Amino acid sequence: MPFIDFTPGQVLTADQVDLIIRQSVMVFDDASARDTALSAVLAEGMVVYLKDDNSVLKYDGSNWVAIAPETTSPFLLMGA
Repeated sequence: MPFIDFTPGQVLTADQVDLIIRQSVMVFDDASARDTALSAVLAEGMVVYLKDDNSVLKYDGSNWVAIAPETTSPFLLMGA
């Protein structure tokens, strides 16, 4: 997926907004809500946060996989 540097005042196309969304961490209540919202637009590299179990996952092209267990959070390691 290419990255785009936008300029102030630039009008975004639908394709550019799609690209921004696919490069963001999307937040969903649970996996069911995620699957419903993204079923027709899945793309490798998408990242989501699920509120019900505080998990962060990425789409690897065929499955949603955990990025890292919550216990390895840098905030937990720093004692925050």
